[in-house]
Amino acid sequence: MPTATPSEPQAPPPTATTPQEDHRLYLRYLISGESFYSEIKLEQGILYHTQFQDTDNRCAQWVKSSPCWTEDDLKTTSMALSREDIDNLYDVIGESGIFDIQETQLGGAKKGQRYYAQRLEIHMGEVEKHLIYQSFPGATPKPEAFQRMETALQEYARNIPQ
Repeated sequence: MPTATPSEPQAPPPTATTPQEDHRLYLRYLISGESFYSEIKLEQGILYHTQFQDTDNRCAQWVKSSPCWTEDDLKTTSMALSREDIDNLYDVIGESGIFDIQETQLGGAKKGQRYYAQRLEIHMGEVEKHLIYQSFPGATPKPEAFQRMETALQEYARNIPQ
């Protein structure tokens, strides 16, 4: 029976994760309003954080019901996540129970009621989840699974070099 020599490439064992599998995971968390914008996205192993930072304090007295920022004001930073980081995100997804949430609209806003939408998208290969949490005074609490995903993505985004 032939044996592989060190110079011959060997296939990884079935339990090993190849870098290509990192690209199966797509995550997106988006929250925006008149004076804020934050989108955190994981795509093909790269974490992107696009945000509005009101450095000139133009939104402090903003009263219009349209954003005080424009697309030109948004700044995007990014970094590649390590295999360990991506594995951690898979663990958070699995342990949080996010795929067990049946509703897609969370928060309990009534028809026509004003709210800030917090969007969470998860794509793991063929499995997808799209959730919108409606944030407003008196909203039902955000599900713990949603909070865990939001917190994990925010923590990783904070670590992106500026």
